[in-house]
Amino acid sequence: MTSWPWIFTLATMGSDPGAQVLRTEPQRLLLENLRVFDVESGEMTAPQDVLIEGERIAALGSAGSLGEVERRIDCSGKFALPGLCDCHTHLAMLTKQGDQHTRDQLRAFVAGGVTYVRDVGGPLDRLGEMSGAIASGEMIGPEIFYTGPMLERSPLHWERHNEDLPGFTLAVDTEEDVDRILAELAKGGARLVKTFSKQDPQVYRHLVEVAARHSLRIVHDPGGPLFHTMPMDRAIALGVTSIEHGKAPWPVVLKDELRKEHDELMARDAGQMEQMPFAMKVFELGVDSVSMEKLEELCDLMLQRDAYLCPTLQVFDAMGDEGPGEDVPEEARPIVKKVMAAMHQMGRFFTRELAQRGVKLLVGQDGISPEGVFTEMEILHGCGVSAAEVLRGATLYPARWLGLDERLGSIAPGKEATLLILDADPLEDVANARSAYLVIQRGRRVFHRDG
Repeated sequence: MTSWPWIFTLATMGSDPGAQVLRTEPQRLLLENLRVFDVESGEMTAPQDVLIEGERIAALGSAGSLGEVERRIDCSGKFALPGLCDCHTHLAMLTKQGDQHTRDQLRAFVAGGVTYVRDVGGPLDRLGEMSGAIASGEMIGPEIFYTGPMLERSPLHWERHNEDLPGFTLAVDTEEDVDRILAELAKGGARLVKTFSKQDPQVYRHLVEVAARHSLRIVHDPGGPLFHTMPMDRAIALGVTSIEHGKAPWPVVLKDELRKEHDELMARDAGQMEQMPFAMKVFELGVDSVSMEKLEELCDLMLQRDAYLCPTLQVFDAMGDEGPGEDVPEEARPIVKKVMAAMHQMGRFFTRELAQRGVKLLVGQDGISPEGVFTEMEILHGCGVSAAEVLRGATLYPARWLGLDERLGSIAPGKEATLLILDADPLEDVANARSAYLVIQRGRRVFHRDG
């Protein structure tokens, strides 16, 4: 969740509500004449058959060599992707609108092919209950790898969410806070930690060490466009490998004279009113505020440390489309519009520049919409990221980052049978990733338009 307010989109996928979920599948299911996305080459294979046994992919080849099967599905003219991952969700927000709404939206995620997510901020208990209900089959939804609460130094930027969602965000002001909270997260089923905005450097270093002891991977959102207490380069140097939001590089790559002024304001802990003239100057400069040499250095660091960027560009589009909220005073509205425009421009700029230099991107929406990941994929492609790389950012790279690439992220013998089968080729047009024909999750059909 970015440090600037936005409107959560609640659009649905529009999938067939009558599509049936089959609890018991044939032990041997054959998908015939299917073109498969090869995540390594970035190309579609020639038509082939995919044999599924139970929850696993047993073999790829020709039907004649795969033996007898109990069910066949003709996939001629279809295209297969590994199940998609939305790498930046806040699914606990769904529960504010009731149980049925939550169930409908979670089912819509998998009906569109989003079969697992990284949830990066919400109450530990609600996310644990939601994840458990999906894992047990009580609910249909994506597999959830969650952080639990967002962790930040006091005062908490998103504390208002704790009113409706107690435990949405928590303070980590001391090393003792870190020890207690991370132990609770690990015990509560969290697989990740979300660090956000304000951080004490010494406490943060301790947090990274404790997270490693608990096998908790860290995702880090440095905060607003400028003035980061834990900028992304320092976090990466400490071992963090997922940076959230496309605007995150900005203060790290400022030109020397701007960086000096920025650091002086940080050193004297200047308030927002004192920071504003400098910030507005940087917003006006936009790309001209950036040192390309420093940007190259940041890219080199990310490549050396195998660090990923999750740009969440659609959230800045949503902010720009919505405009300043009604609670923003009239005199402040022009400033807010400039901030929104700057984040929109620079998020795209940094995403494009990092991707061109080989930094791996993760596809995430910063929201709760079942179609949000598809919108993000289209925006990334519009920024100049190749279709193959966008697809990797929703398949191979999330699996690798989560340490799950032995079972997820590609279609190959031995991998989990979790696939999205499409009517049209997403390499020709990334928007074709919306054309779900069949979705299989752990060997079971969770959506089949003709089934």
